[in-house]
Amino acid sequence: MREGLILLMVVATGFVASGLIASLYMLLSGQREYSPKAETDAGRLAAVGLTIFTGPSILAFGAFRRQSEPPPPGYRIAILLLVTFWSYVLGLLIVSIALKLPSPF
Repeated sequence: MREGLILLMVVATGFVASGLIASLYMLLSGQREYSPKAETDAGRLAAVGLTIFTGPSILAFGAFRRQSEPPPPGYRIAILLLVTFWSYVLGLLIVSIALKLPSPF
């Protein structure tokens, strides 16, 4: 039971961090959707680095957005599994960094 709650917390941490970073990018860039445009090689590298951290929330938002035609039957399930795994890996990174920081208390 305890391990399941820890797993859920790690996945939630990764997904929330992904959403916060994506929302912050859209707020600072003034765009209504996530679409980094880069003309230089450094800009493309920065866009890929940003997408690594914003991927789960962007995929989930795109999968559950209203579309003109319904997606294939297993599409949303496959996207949900991918988002869960990606959020887990991102959450592990964030939790491991947080555990290595010195305690302020």
